[in-house]
Amino acid sequence: MFVKGFSDCAWEMVSSMPTKCQLQQTLMEKSHNLLETMTGPFPLQCLDDIPVEIRSPTWALQSSNSKQDVGAAKAVYKSLMKVSSLMESDSFPQSWDADKLVKFQIIVDRQIEESECITRIKTQKEEDDFAVRDAALTDYFDKLEKLLKEKEFSVCAWEVVRREVLSVLQFILVENSNNFWLTV
Repeated sequence: MFVKGFSDCAWEMVSSMPTKCQLQQTLMEKSHNLLETMTGPFPLQCLDDIPVEIRSPTWALQSSNSKQDVGAAKAVYKSLMKVSSLMESDSFPQSWDADKLVKFQIIVDRQIEESECITRIKTQKEEDDFAVRDAALTDYFDKLEKLLKEKEFSVCAWEVVRREVLSVLQFILVENSNNFWLTV
């Protein structure tokens, strides 16, 4: 229930009820499944294009205790932002299912929009490790973007990016704390 004239953000600030500020596990699963099934398995001819220096910073997405949940949730949000940015290109491989790609982009954008409140969660200074997580994720996604540009958005470059994004989404789904999932 919203008061007329209040924005969502203003309502969150004046509401006496705690706001559910969680990611939706079902949307994360849908986005993973769409990306996984939009084309076939990783092409063997692209194996040589997998750069050794690109390693997913999975530690940045983990939460081993409740004090790390906010940092991990913010890192997941940042990852979704970076995935969305990577997927803004118009030069996808023709072998990818265009309908699944569009649905994937819509669901990722929806996850970003619905979980933006995560960025406003405040923590104690000594508990806030997001800056370190953010730096690792930025470096990782910058390397993926650089790969696409260096390989001129080739099929193999896109397949490497798809493989990496799939591994990030899979890690988020399987290894992460259940403390910030909203199951709908």
